Amino acid sequence: MDLLLKANREKLLNTYAENLEAVLDLQRTLLADVLPSVTDELNLDADSEQWAAEWLNDTCSLFQIMRRNKFTRSFAMESIRKTLVWRFNHLWPPHPPLRMSIVPPPATDPFGRPILLVEVVSLNDSSDAYKPLIIRGLETLRLHLKRLNENSAQQPILQYVILLDLKHFSTQSLNIDLVTWTLREVIPQFPGLLAAAFITNFNWAHSATWSIAKRVLPATALSRVFFPTRQELLAYFTPSMLPKDYGGTLPSMTELQQLQQQQRTSSSSSSRVDDRPEPSAQHSNHGSWPTSSSPSSSRSAPRNVTTMIGVRTAAGPPARALPIRQALPPPGAPIPATSLLNPFFGYPLSSFDGTQPPTLRHGRRRKRDLAHTLLVLAWRRWKRRIVGTLWLVIVFLLTVRGRRVWFSRASGSLWTAATTLLLL
Repeated sequence: MDLLLKANREKLLNTYAENLEAVLDLQRTLLADVLPSVTDELNLDADSEQWAAEWLNDTCSLFQIMRRNKFTRSFAMESIRKTLVWRFNHLWPPHPPLRMSIVPPPATDPFGRPILLVEVVSLNDSSDAYKPLIIRGLETLRLHLKRLNENSAQQPILQYVILLDLKHFSTQSLNIDLVTWTLREVIPQFPGLLAAAFITNFNWAHSATWSIAKRVLPATALSRVFFPTRQELLAYFTPSMLPKDYGGTLPSMTELQQLQQQQRTSSSSSSRVDDRPEPSAQHSNHGSWPTSSSPSSSRSAPRNVTTMIGVRTAAGPPARALPIRQALPPPGAPIPATSLLNPFFGYPLSSFDGTQPPTLRHGRRRKRDLAHTLLVLAWRRWKRRIVGTLWLVIVFLLTVRGRRVWFSRASGSLWTAATTLLLL
């Protein structure tokens, strides 16, 4: 794991160094030509134009977009232009950054990348309510990297590592539409933010979801997903870089967030001229990156970690979070083949005793069981259409049969009449 992550980082930094001049040249072209064109097209005012210029001055973001387009200048320019228009549709006017659960500096992974903590929880609202928060959350992460690079003379920090905690995640609360929308519509606007994902508190109940994800995600993304044990997690990050929640020696995330809130309060009371704290504040031992807050913004949206599955607010525990243990069937109860709790989705399992992971009922994956499951799923999906089609076929056959009976009777009557006339 360490060797793979180190090799990926060195490859990314080498690519950055080799193409930096091309990125800077493209950046000058964007500021000189593309930005005025977009300004005229969207009729932007001075504030909007300055906000767009700030994003175009983010060299690391432009590099990630160019890398996604294989450093083809024309494709990259078109992609950046579309992204700029998308940002005005979804991020303008700018909101205060969300308060994300990032372990504050100097805590990083062994390669100097910030550590993002995400606790996946259940949703208690429609997916549309969370879409703006997901976009704002990713924009906050981008701004954090930009500020870190502005105040560092060392190698650029291009990515995060994420600790994805599934402790309170139930497969029954998975919002497929929201995940699909995030992967298709939002992630392409913020390419290359994540270097690796470490999934913690993963158990057999999540296996079915992961087996589906493996068939959807590209190989490059799968190679950056890890399922470490507690010992492996501490060996990679070291205890001094993790909060107590994950076996480290740092204060818990709740304590760190309270301390950060106190620092923001004291900073805002000492200076009202600029809502943004000094950049040096992000390098304190227990600080975070600068955020601005206002009463209206705090009332409008949750201010903590935003995930693809749900949101955990700063006011308390996850809303309507359903622990995995409550979602499991009682001991001795059968687990249906089509249940999301079935780690061998589509195949019958032995009875669940509550202590050991369930096993295949017949000891292997039989083709007849898979065929039966496919038929059951097809029946559930197309039951009404199948029944309607069968009724139409039956009515058609009865109609045709009735006409044939009438025709045969009529033909017999005509034949009898003709024979009688001939005999006369």
